[in-house]
Amino acid sequence: MKLAYTPLAIALLFSMQTAQADLVSDSELLMDNAQKVYATFFPSNEPTQVSPPWRYRFYPATATYLGINQDDSGVYLLGGAFGDSPLYVNKVDAVLTMLNGQLSGAGESKSAICNTSSLPDGFVYTYSGNTVNITTNGQCVKVPDSSNFCDVNPETNASGAPVETNIHVLTATNIQNFELQGISFPGVDDRLKQQMANNKTCIIHAPTEFLNYTVNMDICLDITDTLSGSGIPLSGPVTTHFIGSSVSTQVDDCFATDASSITNIVTQEVWIREATGEFTKIN
Repeated sequence: MKLAYTPLAIALLFSMQTAQADLVSDSELLMDNAQKVYATFFPSNEPTQVSPPWRYRFYPATATYLGINQDDSGVYLLGGAFGDSPLYVNKVDAVLTMLNGQLSGAGESKSAICNTSSLPDGFVYTYSGNTVNITTNGQCVKVPDSSNFCDVNPETNASGAPVETNIHVLTATNIQNFELQGISFPGVDDRLKQQMANNKTCIIHAPTEFLNYTVNMDICLDITDTLSGSGIPLSGPVTTHFIGSSVSTQVDDCFATDASSITNIVTQEVWIREATGEFTKIN
């Protein structure tokens, strides 16, 4: 899945707190660190441009602007995969603290727990400690190819090769709020909600840091195309909005769980659970 790169403005993905020194030097450090932590969105070392009250960098490869407003000390993003509405994230000192924490916590080579190279169009990921926040920023986006919104990166050795950790992690989803709009069938909302809540996945050779990870989701999907051709009469767009969280815990053996699917993230082998309860390898 490729990012939808369009030359629109954007607003950063990060937040927390620290003492603010000189705004100009902090802004430069923030943009430098953002390039290290989130190279997917800021893949090149671009010069800082100034157009008062803005200091910003433009990343042509992703059509993304990363900017700091010197009047309100706010960090903003515009363009690329984040849509056409400017998104305020937080103050410079808050964002800088989060970035510094990511760099110092595991070295500058640390990669995000979710593989953002397969980031679905319109999805925004942010990190805080052992929590991943995934949102569509209030927009209803097309249904992605995969229902797994966080493809986990494996641990790697010094040469960058995947490492077998022998850690098995089961992820279960808890749906706090579910809304279906544009179509009405008695009981459909409850059945869809139950389907999503029962969608458990299990990872073989999960990275150590993935233990007890929580993924929070606030996602709106446009399922109109998915339903077209199903025989259901549609009078307009059909959307589903859900808020929930996926909690990951260590298990002894993925194949001894009630997971819907199992993925070995080192070998890329995938199994799905059949109606009989048996797992069938599909690749």
